[in-house]
Amino acid sequence: MNYHLFLFCVFFAYIQTEAFTLTSLTQTRSNGILHATEKDIISDHSSEVKSKRRAKSAKWIACCSTKDVTRAIEMYIEEGDQVAELGSQLRESSTAICERVGPDGYAHLVDIERKFPNEKKGLQRTSAMRRLDDEKDFYSDRSTFTEMKNFDLWREALFLKNIGETRRQYDALVVDVSIVVGNDLELTCISLIKEFLALNESSDNDENKCKVVIAKSGSLHDLARRLFHAQRLFDGHESIDYSFLRGSTAIIGTVGVEEYRRAIPFAVRPNDVCIEVGAHMGVTTNLIHRATLGSDVSEESGCIGIDIGPRIVKAARKKFPDVIFEVGDAWKVGELMRQRHKHFRNNTNNSIYDAVFVDVGGLSGENGLLEAISLISSISNSLEPRCIVIKSLCIRRLASNLVPFYDVWKKKHN
Repeated sequence: MNYHLFLFCVFFAYIQTEAFTLTSLTQTRSNGILHATEKDIISDHSSEVKSKRRAKSAKWIACCSTKDVTRAIEMYIEEGDQVAELGSQLRESSTAICERVGPDGYAHLVDIERKFPNEKKGLQRTSAMRRLDDEKDFYSDRSTFTEMKNFDLWREALFLKNIGETRRQYDALVVDVSIVVGNDLELTCISLIKEFLALNESSDNDENKCKVVIAKSGSLHDLARRLFHAQRLFDGHESIDYSFLRGSTAIIGTVGVEEYRRAIPFAVRPNDVCIEVGAHMGVTTNLIHRATLGSDVSEESGCIGIDIGPRIVKAARKKFPDVIFEVGDAWKVGELMRQRHKHFRNNTNNSIYDAVFVDVGGLSGENGLLEAISLISSISNSLEPRCIVIKSLCIRRLASNLVPFYDVWKKKHN
């Protein structure tokens, strides 16, 4: 009797366990989570949050004139928005911001201290710049004007809060780079925007409220019109018009080996001379090399594979004996130029390389943007290629976010 009772207890415990497990899995599935462990659930939730953050990334609108900045403000700034303007001259763009945000919004207008010319000669010289006392009564119901002694104080001007105040978050940034910084270098502009977005994050949930950055910068506008998202090229949503670029280098941002290699037909033509930096075992270099082979046998063509590791280069040479591989450093552009003259002396192309492929460690992640832009600029200016293909998540994301105002205007009017 005791034995049968024991079996019954075991069977009952088993049924209870199975019922609990089934209930747990059902609840888990009903919540849309198919992972069984707590660690996986947390990981999945974290990925979902990160995905949502990426979906809310601010759009960067690059403008090359004050008129375009004003038009962009009218398109993107909404009533009730909180807007920061760096390099405010209390002219067209500042007026447009204050008009768009309305009495329920707020505009923080910031500029560096300026020396004003005498009144007799000053009106013509400063027609596009603010004049002494312009800030008085300038939309005082919805804006604050702040003067900085120098550009380095912009962080304190926008984000330093008084005791008891909540740190302000902005829906938009409008910046005239050359006026407030003193130069118009793309690296400076990108660094400024990235730091603003980082400071603008909420300390509570790390979400970035900023929806748009409108930047007046010739260098950023030039970069925007040359930068292409690989997947959009593959899908046919974008195309590279090299005649429109007028000799400037096109840049294709890719992620992953497959996407990187799929970009070859968009960058390489028959009889081209190409180079891949970060060639590793040479598989991609070989594919590029095959794409350069044309019908004109009198014209030298091919692809050079460059890698910093001598052993890797030796292995690549053994694997692909008809392809050129050399030891080199992507950052030493002079070496890359010498390799071109060493191996392709008789090629008549005007550029040193027609296409450059970049697969360098440290640039593929999401935190290598400034380094990637620096390398791209160095390659563009020194090697003058028709196209650069780079395997870099941060460059591909920049291609998603950075838009020349011309494209925005064209889509609206089409």
